[in-house]
Amino acid sequence: MALTTGKTVEMMLETAKETYEHPDSMLDLVTLDTPDPGKLQNASNVIWKTVQQDAPLIEGWDLTGEETDIIEQTYPCILGTPQNDLVKQRADNMRDDSFWKRRAEQSGMRQASKLNSEIAKAIKEQGSLFYRSNDTSGYSFISEAQALMNERQLSNTNGRNFMLNDRDTRKFGEDLAGRQTLQGEPDKVWKTGQLANNIAQFDIFTGSFLPDLVGGADPATTVTGDHSFKPEAGSVNATTKVVTNIDYRTATLVVADSASYNVGDKVTISNSGTTIKALGKGDKTDTGQAMTFSVISKPSSVGLQIFPKPIAADDTALSTVELASANIDTVILDTATVDRLNTDATNKSNLFWAKDSIEVMGGKIPADLFASFDGKKVVHDTMKNGLEMYMLYDGDIIEMTFRFRIFTWFGVTIADPANCGVAVTY
Repeated sequence: MALTTGKTVEMMLETAKETYEHPDSMLDLVTLDTPDPGKLQNASNVIWKTVQQDAPLIEGWDLTGEETDIIEQTYPCILGTPQNDLVKQRADNMRDDSFWKRRAEQSGMRQASKLNSEIAKAIKEQGSLFYRSNDTSGYSFISEAQALMNERQLSNTNGRNFMLNDRDTRKFGEDLAGRQTLQGEPDKVWKTGQLANNIAQFDIFTGSFLPDLVGGADPATTVTGDHSFKPEAGSVNATTKVVTNIDYRTATLVVADSASYNVGDKVTISNSGTTIKALGKGDKTDTGQAMTFSVISKPSSVGLQIFPKPIAADDTALSTVELASANIDTVILDTATVDRLNTDATNKSNLFWAKDSIEVMGGKIPADLFASFDGKKVVHDTMKNGLEMYMLYDGDIIEMTFRFRIFTWFGVTIADPANCGVAVTY
């Protein structure tokens, strides 16, 4: 009997795992990190990570007194709560393995869908790049994202991905699948949800789980006061030596009225009708394109919290090393307007991102400890994408019942909101 039970449990975990590993999973298209479980526990499931440093370039022969400090910026990676399937069944429902296999398949599918949805939602709400297009060519539509990312000199170290919603897949799919990059293997790419390889530096996928981007008429509120932002490292209290970390991604604008904005809105900022422009990350050249930001919260009726933090190249309050992190051409002045770009009431999003701009943190439980509890059993396995899947089970001889719990544990972090974003069609 024990052997039969063991085989049934192994079959269920393997079935759920295989279903979760379906090629449509977005986890394969982002970065996964599974920190030491003990360190995570002691850090309250938050790990602070450092950002690639920005270094100034100082011209001249004599650099007396020109030495700079190093600013080590950080951001938090947060582990969320487990996603579970918890089932209790009586003994007369335990006689057919195919019954349990079907449930395991559904459990794996549902959990994979949840992870996909969480990643997509995070990009939609926090990614700061945005455009709205009526292009009819798939290549033209996608290459706008390439132009935005390249002119801002954003990282492409580990590759870029573009995911189309179902309706825009219908519009652009034939064009993309017919390009030279896919000749000879269309069956393979369509089975995995991948439409194309290396189109305008993106691998192209389709996803049925992409969220709507809610918008509306431009509220066009105005900024109250001049705004100066700078890159900041964590601070250390001189007396207690307590370290306070600072999230490098965020800034809060004081505005006349924030009520009409939505979390996830994509906005530009204009001084006297002239949009503030984005800079190239490496050489600080003006791209000629408006810098876009994402609204991530409304802390008050006169506050808008945005990603990324706007740091102006002409801000005289900044030091040489602080100016090395500049991403906009000029400071935000009093009465500057904040304009919403996603002006459709609602529109299905398409998402694009650099792989290393999105991080999923995986969690682990002390499986061996659970296995030692009286009457409790646990099995687990690492999926091909690196995430751990667990199954805990036990039985009750009084009620003649069997319980099992299949779960995964993860958290999604937008590590670089300036290197991912949303595109919509109209």
